[in-house]
Amino acid sequence: MSSFGSAGVVRRSFISFTFTGAAGFGAIGNCTLFTVTGAIHVVAINATVFTTVGVDGGTGAASLSLGTTGTTTLFVAATTATLLTSTNKLWYSATPNANGIALPAAMKDIAVQQNLVAAVTSTGTQLINAGVLQVTVLWVPISSNSAVV
Repeated sequence: MSSFGSAGVVRRSFISFTFTGAAGFGAIGNCTLFTVTGAIHVVAINATVFTTVGVDGGTGAASLSLGTTGTTTLFVAATTATLLTSTNKLWYSATPNANGIALPAAMKDIAVQQNLVAAVTSTGTQLINAGVLQVTVLWVPISSNSAVV
């Protein structure tokens, strides 16, 4: 029996994240999608592109990955930002898909205790300044203080 309530119940957290190019919202660095408290079991994480991702006129090419604060590519490796379109909206690998895809192993059954982030990197100064990413995480608490907000 659990000492902290309904530990085995799968919970759902959802965000519609808009990129603006500002710090934490598409500038080079981490964009915090969910703040994680304690330890959680990510049953599945799903990322879809609602509105095509846009980049500014900076040098190089911007990329986006999905992971945790300490392992920014845990779920999805760095993906060229301009490939993330409302046509190829299923983002489960570095090659977004328009049709359907089996959920990769990296997108399910992962234990974490860090914030879930989308990390912007660039081969120069280019950043992500437009687009909307929708992310849903299905999770189960592992520790007594587990939360995803």
